[in-house]
Amino acid sequence: MTVSFSDLSSAKGLKELDEYLLTRSYISGYQASRDDLAVYGAMASSPAAKEYPHAARWYNHIKALLGESFPGAGNGVGLAGSSSAAPAAPAKKEAMEVDSSDSDSDSDDLFGEMTEEELAAQAQKRKNIEDAKKRAAEKAKKSKSLIIMDIKPWDDETDLVEMEKYIRGITYDGLLWGACKAVPFAFGLKKLQMTCVIEDTKIESMDEIIEKDILKLDEDDEVQSDFVQSVDVLSFNKVG
Repeated sequence: MTVSFSDLSSAKGLKELDEYLLTRSYISGYQASRDDLAVYGAMASSPAAKEYPHAARWYNHIKALLGESFPGAGNGVGLAGSSSAAPAAPAKKEAMEVDSSDSDSDSDDLFGEMTEEELAAQAQKRKNIEDAKKRAAEKAKKSKSLIIMDIKPWDDETDLVEMEKYIRGITYDGLLWGACKAVPFAFGLKKLQMTCVIEDTKIESMDEIIEKDILKLDEDDEVQSDFVQSVDVLSFNKVG
């Protein structure tokens, strides 16, 4: 499903992106993709971490991945008449594909035959890019996220011990339930504050688990769980 955001230079666009990334590590799927590159390219700078913590977390992560792909320090370059930042993403991808191709481009011959040193430098550059891609893929496999949730019961008659058992009974490869405690919140009621750790490559979206398994939403998005009335994600942070 195509995802769209408002102008990412505006507060509205950044808020939409921050809310979208609340329970996600990437724009699409469980590893960095062209969608992440396109959104990153549409942003002039990192979002303010205080106002948009999830968008800032994502931005810094993608920036780090790009840094691994392009390890050279560079001297800076001025580009006159450049268009808006958003269309830059495909250009970055095209450049990478050209660099990583096995055949020589016709443009290599525009200035005559390449020297041995130039050929060696080109081969090394290709190797660096491939090594960076492999490191990024390995890093994505090991990536984990720590989630803290507020889980509210229907009323004061709900047995919180049984509610915790019900939640811990939800099992997936890549999902590990952690600490849990009862916290007062209104009119003498208590809720569960519960943590879990997910492996990002195995659990694509915590939203699905919350909606399908904890709340048991029906076709009309009505909660069918006997224990849980609502779930609020308090924090979602990468831990590896």
